[in-house]
Amino acid sequence: MSTSVVRAIRILDLIAKSDQPMPLAAIAEALDIPRSTAHVILRDLVAESVLTCGKPPTYSVGVKAFEIGSAYLRGSGIAAVVGPELARLTGALRFTAHYAILDGTEALYLCKEDPPGLGIRLASSVGARLPSHLTAVGKASLAWLGDEAVTEHVSLKTKDASGQAVTMKRLSAELARVRELGYATDDGQITAGIRCVAAPAFDATGPRGAIGVSFLSSATESLAPIAAEVMESAARVTTLLGGESPA
Repeated sequence: MSTSVVRAIRILDLIAKSDQPMPLAAIAEALDIPRSTAHVILRDLVAESVLTCGKPPTYSVGVKAFEIGSAYLRGSGIAAVVGPELARLTGALRFTAHYAILDGTEALYLCKEDPPGLGIRLASSVGARLPSHLTAVGKASLAWLGDEAVTEHVSLKTKDASGQAVTMKRLSAELARVRELGYATDDGQITAGIRCVAAPAFDATGPRGAIGVSFLSSATESLAPIAAEVMESAARVTTLLGGESPA
């Protein structure tokens, strides 16, 4: 692959993961490339509307990048299947609902539905990435993979919100519990005071991500009715995807 193409992709990925627009110097330093080279690539990406350039010169993701990213959801058909179910789930529980898949060692959030009005909005934004072994959606996706695949999809170096590390032994025990219950939880592992519940969706090839909801830990005392709604949504998505839920 062309070096320029690789560098352009890495620049776009770096900027997409940044919470703030990035200046040229920071981009060049982070990727260890000459400023002159980075400037040429940035100029071309701005010209194609993949990036935008502010004043003073800082770079952020442009509308063309959004269009390209949205093409994945359209092409995969996931948005059409998952979107209505997230809307139903949010309407039933008044919590933010989301759908995520495993990508490397992270849970990548692809779809999201916020509750209307005064509902609590707590889930990550579309396109956000969080450690797979700490999120409910990640654990729900990991639980039905083989041991070798689980190892490939987790990075235990990442600690939870309290600064605690998770061992593989502890994770394996938790994933076994997820398979037993049919759903996974995150009780403040990502953000203190926020609870998440998720259940896996399957297509004909196996696990295809997870449906989840997020809410304040103080919002409810019982997980049972929430988990039931989430599992029901995941089961409907599984049916629409031509999959089969595990017994």
